[in-house]
Amino acid sequence: MIRFALIVASTLGFLLTAAMGNLMVPLLRSLQNRNRPAQTQQAPGPDRPENADPELERPAQPPTMGGLCLMVGVLAAVGVGWTAACVAEPQLLGAEGLLSTRLLIALFGALLFGGVGLADDIARIRRRSPLGLRRGTRLLLEAGAGAVVLVLLGANGCLAGGMALPGAGYVGLGVLAPLLWEAELVALAESVRITDEMDGLCCGTAFAVMLGLMLCMTVLGWFPLAVLPAALAGALMAFLLWNFPPAKLRLGSVGSLFLAGALGCIPLCIGWPDLALPLGLPYWLEGGMVFLQIVIYKLSHGRKQLFRTAPLHRWMEVRGSGSVQIFYAFCAAALLGAALALQWAKIS
Repeated sequence: MIRFALIVASTLGFLLTAAMGNLMVPLLRSLQNRNRPAQTQQAPGPDRPENADPELERPAQPPTMGGLCLMVGVLAAVGVGWTAACVAEPQLLGAEGLLSTRLLIALFGALLFGGVGLADDIARIRRRSPLGLRRGTRLLLEAGAGAVVLVLLGANGCLAGGMALPGAGYVGLGVLAPLLWEAELVALAESVRITDEMDGLCCGTAFAVMLGLMLCMTVLGWFPLAVLPAALAGALMAFLLWNFPPAKLRLGSVGSLFLAGALGCIPLCIGWPDLALPLGLPYWLEGGMVFLQIVIYKLSHGRKQLFRTAPLHRWMEVRGSGSVQIFYAFCAAALLGAALALQWAKIS
């Protein structure tokens, strides 16, 4: 019956996200166009003004904040799927393992990170800043969301005090554990947010990651809680209908940070936070590239006057890779990370 609940969650996540996408795409496009300056498009030719603003002549970007469809669809799908599982096996509601508590904390943590992304998207749409929230403000909000999750887990006795390393067994971290999990959540959030710059990248890799997470939870004995990644996998499959390059709808910060929160909080809530390391392989590659450039810039004492970081997918794009090629390359990295995580779970 648990398998039936997972099928219900994934199917409902697909259907609800598809329905919400059909509803929200025209609304979000209208909102985006309303906030763009009025302009008259001119075809290239001899009558075109020489001082035409190139910013006004760029093609309209696909609407953002599509992650709201994802959040609503997943929330409803998880509720129905978990209810079906509990009806079939009432013992899931018992105190043993605190399954309901762990599930609710993981879902709440993902929604908290999604809320940070929503604030970032709103700031960008209202043109308070072309890049959304200031970096310091965004990092502070992400750290606050992570701290709330850690406090809730600690209050319920579910916070992992160490990590399992292949070949080394379980390694206790003591008081350093919460600090490490906090840093992991924030770093993962920033890394996943970068991937939304390229069409389909965040959505496609997250789909592969959620499938891998479901398999890992099955191996580790947390199969009932796989209802959350199952619902996410179904919703992401539906969202790819709009997000596959060329995208008609983007996740935005709200969707990418929601996925980052899910990827960070679900392993943390089942006591295996180290699974986010291999599962997040494509995101660590993106974030690692940016971090490496920042380190090199600092070591050069800021001698480069025009310094702007470029994530891995931009480097691939500059070197001739198309958006579809980059999409498949990162999906392959996500599948590799899922395979490593599954092996990690088997031997740890």
